[in-house]
Amino acid sequence: MEFIVYRMDDFFIHLAQYTRRMPTGLAVHSIVSDPHKTHHIHRVFETFNFSFILEGGGTFTFRDRTWEVKAPCVFIQWPGELMDYGPTREWTAWSELSLLYSADQLDALRQRKLALERKPIWPVRRTSLMHEQIRRLEELLKEPDAEGAVDRIDRVCELMIVESRLGEGRPPVGHDEEIIRKIRQHVREHYTEHHDFDALARAHGLSPATFRRYWNRYVHTPPARYVTHLRMREACRLLAESNATVAEIAHALSFDDPLYFSRRFSEAMQIPATEYRRRYAVQR
Repeated sequence: MEFIVYRMDDFFIHLAQYTRRMPTGLAVHSIVSDPHKTHHIHRVFETFNFSFILEGGGTFTFRDRTWEVKAPCVFIQWPGELMDYGPTREWTAWSELSLLYSADQLDALRQRKLALERKPIWPVRRTSLMHEQIRRLEELLKEPDAEGAVDRIDRVCELMIVESRLGEGRPPVGHDEEIIRKIRQHVREHYTEHHDFDALARAHGLSPATFRRYWNRYVHTPPARYVTHLRMREACRLLAESNATVAEIAHALSFDDPLYFSRRFSEAMQIPATEYRRRYAVQR
C-alpha cells in the first residue's frame, strides 16, 4: 500500500464570504487543519464535513456504529447528527485536514456521489494524487484573495475528495466478493463473447442462485445487462472514433443482427446509433 505522510500547519480559514467568479455548485465553507489533534470530538455540526486523516488513528462513531480510524483515510460528518470521533489512547494523536461545506449543499454532494450514508468512512490506498492536491491547496490558501484563488480552491477540494474515493482500492470483504470480482474481471476482458453465467458460477464453486445473489449484491446490475452495458460503451467509442459501419460495429460486438443491435443501442442510449455518430464523431 502506498502511504505518504504529508503534514500541514495548524490553521482555520473561512471562505464562504468570497464571491466565486466561476461557481461549481460546491463552494467550500471553511478549511481546518489540525496536525496534532489529541482530543475526542462529541458534538453536532451544522456543516457537512470531510475529514482527511493523514497520520495516526483512533475511532469514528456514526449512528451507533463504530469504525477504526487508521491513516490514510477519510470520514464524513453529517449536519444535524451527533458525531463522535478522535484519537484513542493507542494513537494519542492524529493529523487531520477537514473540508467544510454548508448544509444546503448536501443535495449537490449526493448528486456527485460524494455524500454516501452507507459509506461514511473509507481508506485511501493510493495517496500520491490526493497529496498532490493537498500541496496545491496549501499554496492557494497562502493568498485566498488573489484573482481566481477561491474558484481554484473549490475545484482542488472537490478533486481531493474524488481522488480519495477513486484511490480507495478497497480489498474484497470476503471470499464471496472475491469470486464475483474474478468473474466480473473475466467478463470485462471478454465482453464480446457469449457467457454462460451458470457455468461460470459452477466453475468458481457457486450455484447459479448463489452467484446471482452475490452478483446483485456487489455489482448491482444483472449479469446480462452488465455485458450489454460494456458492449454499448464500446459501440459509443467505435461510432465516435472509427469509420466502421453500424453493421460492422454490431458484428464486432457479437450481435448477429444489425437491426437488433440498433434497437438495443437506441434503448440503452436513448438515441439512434446514426444520430450518436453525427453528434459525437471525432473530426479528423
